Amino acid sequence: MREFSDKVGVVTGAGRGIGLAFARALAQRGMRVVVSDVSAAEPEHAAEALRGEGLEAVGFVCDVTDPGQVDQLAQTTLERFGRVDLLCNNAGVVSGGPTWEIPLENWNRVLGVNLWGAIHGVHTFVPLLLANDTGGHVVNVASVAAVIPVRGIAPYNVSKHGVLALSETLDADLRAAGSSVGVTVVMPGRVATSLGLPSGEPDPDGETTEAEAGVLTPGQVAERIMAAVENEELFCFTHGDLEYVEARFGRILGR
Repeated sequence: MREFSDKVGVVTGAGRGIGLAFARALAQRGMRVVVSDVSAAEPEHAAEALRGEGLEAVGFVCDVTDPGQVDQLAQTTLERFGRVDLLCNNAGVVSGGPTWEIPLENWNRVLGVNLWGAIHGVHTFVPLLLANDTGGHVVNVASVAAVIPVRGIAPYNVSKHGVLALSETLDADLRAAGSSVGVTVVMPGRVATSLGLPSGEPDPDGETTEAEAGVLTPGQVAERIMAAVENEELFCFTHGDLEYVEARFGRILGR
């Protein structure tokens, strides 16, 4: 996807962090963006910040675990802008602890947001993208944990493995159908957001301005995602973690 001007993008989990940074990157390229988040205040607050930068954005509250709310997000977008050209399934949460001790409600919450949220987005929005004469694009934000499981966060690892499989299968199905709709699955490493600050302490604004060693800012990640979308890349490793990926699959093949 190389043309963004006057097109419409929908980003979930966009109240702050990677989602907000990606929404900003889309809007800076001329897109009209719908900034969605589960919090009652954050979507409009984020959209207002983008409008203050001269960008076109609206906020919408949506719990991606509820397919009805995702359907309403799509309907509201169509009513406001008449079309949808890009969907970014970014909403995500994490829960930790020894695998056998993590409460089932925590498993359900993480899988509900991270995996079912992406499934709901694909189910609702891909038919709209298929209806476009100019196609469209789906961005699913997974994690490097999709290919390199991290100790102590089993639900997150499982959910992101699922997002990777969903994205690869979606891409294969779209290609088999002869569709021009593109898919990019994003696998970030450590990002300076409230979800992934190394210290475990959220930044007050959900984003830091400077990257620590090995930690990217949301803005840096957003630009790397944009490059992947523009180049129609299926896999986007934002941090260049390929040596760790190769080592993991080397261990699998070696056994």
